[in-house]
Amino acid sequence: MLEAEIATTTALPAASAPSDQATNARRVQIDGLRALAMVGVLYVHFWNNDPLTEHLRVSLFFVVSGFLITHILYKAKLSGRKVNVANYYARRAIRLFPALLVLVLFALVFDMDGFRASFGWHLLQLSNIYFSLTQSTKPWIAGHLWSLNVLEQYYLIWPLVILLLPIQRIYVVVLGILVGTIFLRVNGGHLGVNGWWTFFVFSADPIAAGALAYLLTTNAKVAEVLRSQPALLASIVVLASPLFLWEGFGHSETYRLLMQPALCAIVVGAFHGYGGLIGWVLSNPIVRFLSTISYGVYIYHLMVWWLVVQVVPELFVTDPRTFVVISALSILLATVSWYAIEEPISRLKDKLPTTTSRTGTHP
Repeated sequence: MLEAEIATTTALPAASAPSDQATNARRVQIDGLRALAMVGVLYVHFWNNDPLTEHLRVSLFFVVSGFLITHILYKAKLSGRKVNVANYYARRAIRLFPALLVLVLFALVFDMDGFRASFGWHLLQLSNIYFSLTQSTKPWIAGHLWSLNVLEQYYLIWPLVILLLPIQRIYVVVLGILVGTIFLRVNGGHLGVNGWWTFFVFSADPIAAGALAYLLTTNAKVAEVLRSQPALLASIVVLASPLFLWEGFGHSETYRLLMQPALCAIVVGAFHGYGGLIGWVLSNPIVRFLSTISYGVYIYHLMVWWLVVQVVPELFVTDPRTFVVISALSILLATVSWYAIEEPISRLKDKLPTTTSRTGTHP
């Protein structure tokens, strides 16, 4: 079992070391952002497959994920406790695989869009590699898994980077990932890399941007600037810019790059807690519930669509009716999955702490 014993070599500034209660409140709002990203996916897949703000929903999901995982690992690094990396990976598997196995099982039984021919790739979180090799998103009921694959592939190396490297080198690595993935994605054609690889594999820059945002906000002054009202307003303007600029701007690399710092500022603001209407939107009970089941909704929604159109073929179109019907059924299935399968299994994580005290007991 791989263990990394991390000694406390530095500390967060007092202003950026919140209490557990404050941190929980902040994470509620960040989870609210994840729920909004999930709703955006449903809107694009079932209602409008050519939105003005292309990449926004996936980039938001990536930034949130990069920010949160860095927060969790960085906090563990500074705790002075023993960090069990193997348990971290086991906990990730416990969270991810139950719903994924349900999808794989149904897709195998019904051979959805020829799923059996490639099920191993999807089970092993390699759908993005498979799509790049075949230059096709067949089977389409697994077409959405690419973003989860990119995230999980990033997560394979990021715990080791955070826990085993000195603080200064962590900044170097995350900047290297950020710059390197942007360079490969933008210039892949000039390097002989086809667009399938640049889209489905070299898309981790928003994850790295979220990670960098957290590292920067361990400085209280940086955090204060990013969570300020001017930063929020500027971010909203940037994200909404395709609505009032020229046609196609929302599909451009310029917009894709500009949205990353804008999303980072919004995530930082949610981490520290918005007040007023924004705070309510991100933390009301409905959004909190959607956040809880958002992973299941994401995993199941295309499978649900495939099953429904076998009975009601006219729903195999993107329009408001399809959005309402398939979204509702996906939420229903994800709710059942959470309470019957995912949540009970997730309790096993309590037996696999990622940190223990120096005496070997779980704090």
